[in-house]
Amino acid sequence: MSKYFKLIRAIDTITTLNVASQKEGVTTYSHVRLKPGEKYELGDDKVFNQSLQNIQIERPYSQQLVKELMSLGVEYTESACKSCGGRIKKISYAAVEIIEE
Repeated sequence: MSKYFKLIRAIDTITTLNVASQKEGVTTYSHVRLKPGEKYELGDDKVFNQSLQNIQIERPYSQQLVKELMSLGVEYTESACKSCGGRIKKISYAAVEIIEE
């Protein structure tokens, strides 16, 4: 069974993500550019895989974004900005989905 990863359907532009990977016991940080709709093979690097699964995109709250995420079936969380005392609401959602084929 092969594992792949790709950007979620809600993201429709080329996106650069900061990820961690491990080579010869050393953790390194780098960028990966992902194109919407394109699948990428997921290797055996556990640090990289965990890094991908933890990437969250945070956007300012809007009804339009909520409707779009709900229509696409994307799970999201709402939170209040801590630095401004909760006046601004934000939406967070995962950037990448893992696919097993």
